[in-house]
Amino acid sequence: MQSTLTQNENNVTQTSSAALTWRTYTASEASEGLNMWSRLSHRLENSSMATHPAWVQSWIDNYGDEVPFRFLVGEADDQVRGIALLTAGIEQKYGPFPVKTLHVGTAGEALQGTIKVEYNRLLVEPEYSQAFLNGLVNTISNDTSWEVFNLDGFAEDELRPWKTHFPNSAIRYRDSLYFDFEEAREKNSDVISQLGKSTRSNIRRRIKKLGKLETEWATNLAQGAEIFEELVELHQERWNATGEPGAFANPKFLNFQRQLIVQLIAEEKLVLFRVRHESKTVGCLMLLVDQNRMLDYLSGFESFEKYPSIGLITHYLCMEEALKRGFSAYDFLVGEKQHKNNLSTHCNQLCWLTFNRPSLKTKTVKTYRKMKRFIQGTSATQ
Repeated sequence: MQSTLTQNENNVTQTSSAALTWRTYTASEASEGLNMWSRLSHRLENSSMATHPAWVQSWIDNYGDEVPFRFLVGEADDQVRGIALLTAGIEQKYGPFPVKTLHVGTAGEALQGTIKVEYNRLLVEPEYSQAFLNGLVNTISNDTSWEVFNLDGFAEDELRPWKTHFPNSAIRYRDSLYFDFEEAREKNSDVISQLGKSTRSNIRRRIKKLGKLETEWATNLAQGAEIFEELVELHQERWNATGEPGAFANPKFLNFQRQLIVQLIAEEKLVLFRVRHESKTVGCLMLLVDQNRMLDYLSGFESFEKYPSIGLITHYLCMEEALKRGFSAYDFLVGEKQHKNNLSTHCNQLCWLTFNRPSLKTKTVKTYRKMKRFIQGTSATQ
């Protein structure tokens, strides 16, 4: 590694490469860690959702009792320069085998109820970013508790500095489609004019058939909480109708969202939007605001049999309002859904990195996967 770490008293570590002092705060010291996180975030005028203090605190309050975690803090000149959350995953698997995993950021929860962090990143002063990363990698590498190291939901440019430290890692790339509001403004255009011909026709036809639609953008906590509860009800009804539990069946996930709303709606870092038809709510959205980008996080819609394309219409109406309010983009995040293709104009790449320590488990899975690819390749040529 590029820096050498030495441990001294009071859980403090020195790194020779950047004059950073390293300190660890365990779960029992979460309040101190969160306080440092909040102060650094405020000083850096941080506008990232994945590193927003409210996001991190809500995750700890709701998942910290089952997912082991700690803070790693890098300091210089009596000032916090960078801070990272390290979590030990629970109920994680590599192939068919249970494995001990280590994650950076709010990740590592059990699959049922995961918050699925996307646009994950580090909270660090730019001039200390390389030194902080070097020290963080050293800490990770010297931690013998994990079998698999994961970086979850990092944008491609945010992941790039990590690659040299984990050269043999597997990286899964996924498209995150988005609509570029800035480009629309440069063209002095509305949203619908930037979409494909068939999508424009479908939106106009559906809106004309429905007639008058009422839209509402929450501006206070009471209004936002009301929309959110309707979102939960609509979401659960649709998933339960297909025999699935729905995201909100997990109380930790539900409480995580409720806590976020209380803390973020007043800061205008979270958007709750709904559409009504004849006084009936037919679509609700919850979007996060990340560096002035809107992230399509949660939704609830009436039955598509009763209201065809209501998801498409709800998103479109929200996008038109968001364009007026000065946001830079409307990001649909990862996942294969038709409305994302229809309403997007551009694409980012989000990445999930997996680095396996050599072990019998990982060797077995890798061998099996190689054999499977070989057999599939052979079958395809016959």
